[in-house]
Amino acid sequence: MRLSSVTTAVCVSLLSAACAVGCWYRADLLRSEANWLMERGKAQASEYAQSFNDALATQQLETFAKRRAVMERAQLWQRGQEVGVLFAVAAAACAWMLSLLRRLNGELDDASEELETAKAAEPVSVRAAVRPSRS
Repeated sequence: MRLSSVTTAVCVSLLSAACAVGCWYRADLLRSEANWLMERGKAQASEYAQSFNDALATQQLETFAKRRAVMERAQLWQRGQEVGVLFAVAAAACAWMLSLLRRLNGELDDASEELETAKAAEPVSVRAAVRPSRS
């Protein structure tokens, strides 16, 4: 495992987290707008209750329709936030696993080098290396 794979996974995790924060910010703005539209609709309802003017009722219905559209967009951004958080967590877990695999690979390389140097330093008996000829 090379370091670039771990770095890539960390970068993907950070990018996904940044996208999740951006989606949260956008959804929060839309929820604020929806709350304002709700208050406006309530004010229009109280005006209609005092005057019974059909134009005010129509305005109130239009305001609630706008609020519904804004809430649908906010929900879409909230889904994007959830997906961003999931990708960030998955990429962070991949980065952690890749770093563990990289560390394990390094330890295995060190152990194999130590084994090779131990075999090279081991004395070889002369009797085992040279066989007498039978003539």
